[in-house]
Amino acid sequence: MRRQLALKEPMLRGDDIKEIQRKLGMTGNDVDGRYGGFTAAAVEEWKWKSGYPSTRINSILGLWGQAMLFGDLEFPADYKERATKRRGQPFVPVKNGVARPIAIATTTKSEFRVPDGEEGPDDTDGKHYHGAKDWFAPSGTAVRAPVAGTITESRKGTAHTGQVFGGVVKIKGADGKIWVFRHVEPHRVDEGDRVRRAQVVATVSRWDGGATHAHIEIWKTQSGGYHIPNMLDPMRFF
Repeated sequence: MRRQLALKEPMLRGDDIKEIQRKLGMTGNDVDGRYGGFTAAAVEEWKWKSGYPSTRINSILGLWGQAMLFGDLEFPADYKERATKRRGQPFVPVKNGVARPIAIATTTKSEFRVPDGEEGPDDTDGKHYHGAKDWFAPSGTAVRAPVAGTITESRKGTAHTGQVFGGVVKIKGADGKIWVFRHVEPHRVDEGDRVRRAQVVATVSRWDGGATHAHIEIWKTQSGGYHIPNMLDPMRFF
């Protein structure tokens, strides 16, 4: 019997998920019967290749989608048309060499340089600001590397409450910029690893204090550190 699948806390598990993982082309230890971030990312890619409208590409796999995945229902004509047009194109949108880190759409606005009490990075005026874009997505959503580069920090989270929660992943690109992802859990990456553009490097952390999201910063240089003059608004790239 099939059921609606989505990223949940606690994580959904079962033999039906193993069957879906195999149908999605997953093999080996990835077929673990858990509906986690890696499986959700495979669902997103399958939806894109299958011609789903861009507004419906997410980590949810309902009964209708499962019926098409297993061949019980035929894909609609408009799906087939989109799938043909997308053939050979990358799943993750790339703009000016930067891949979108989360499949779920976000607003064009950013919280960059919004006043942020004492926890945000400081500016030359002595005040503290929010130095990032908060990309809202369910806990467990896959986070992809915007650029190819080297992991300079991979730290698992120890808390799910308060303002400082979840883990951290930092990627140094070829141009020296540091992409910082906070409120995430590293996914099979360690310090010093090389990663490809659009590779899954983390999943969005659970947060008991509000809406789950990945907090995305861009540092101009590693040495410049956590200060507004050394940071860029991520929405300039997305």
